Amino acid sequence: MELKTNYNKIASAYDERYKSNYLTEVEKSLLSIASDKNIHSILEVGCGTGRWLRALSSHSKKLVGLDYSIGMLKVAATGQCDLVLINADACKLPFAKNSFDMIFCINAIHHFPNKELFFSEATATLTQNGIICIYGVDPQIDKDWYVYDYFNDVYEKDLERFPSLKETKQLCELFGLRIEEQMIVEKVYSERIGNEVFSDPFLKKHMNSQLANLSEEEYQEGIERIKHKISVEPETKFITDIKFYLTKARKES
Repeated sequence: MELKTNYNKIASAYDERYKSNYLTEVEKSLLSIASDKNIHSILEVGCGTGRWLRALSSHSKKLVGLDYSIGMLKVAATGQCDLVLINADACKLPFAKNSFDMIFCINAIHHFPNKELFFSEATATLTQNGIICIYGVDPQIDKDWYVYDYFNDVYEKDLERFPSLKETKQLCELFGLRIEEQMIVEKVYSERIGNEVFSDPFLKKHMNSQLANLSEEEYQEGIERIKHKISVEPETKFITDIKFYLTKARKES
């Protein structure tokens, strides 16, 4: 069964995550790619609250954000940037062919119910020589996140939701997109001992889709497992070791 995170419910608090981890290196990568003089129009699919589009606002580009959640788009619309925001499905992009020089997704593709259809739509929407950039994590490679250890089935569900780097590469190639880069752009590491773990913002239920998708009962069961572990071993280390990867591909003429 496809999990759908209720982003309308958590939209107002969503940007709290960037106060804790701004993903500076991801932003640097995005800005560097978007600065190409041949890129005039940019579409972000799964734009959420507009954090990444705002980062691009200093560029003299046409910026368009698309998201399925009206609640997230309402937050995005409160910013100071001149953005075009569209409520639509990532698998049914409402644009003419050859509309954008660059399409990007950051931490969003795992929410798209049909990744193959998204790539088909994105490829058609790209201009010739346009580029697509997919930023995200790969739980098949990076498993060392304590949340996976204490909350039932979260890891297994992530394996189902997140396309691996290999799968992303295959999807690009399926639609004739030539891979230019597939690389680590940012490493996130933290180590908390014992009760320090409860100071981790990403342990809050609304701070990531993994926990937001749990019922309140499932979430509390995980919290109790953590508390029990600390009661038995007060010096338990709770480690987060996650990498953000970029897959960049080009639509060849």
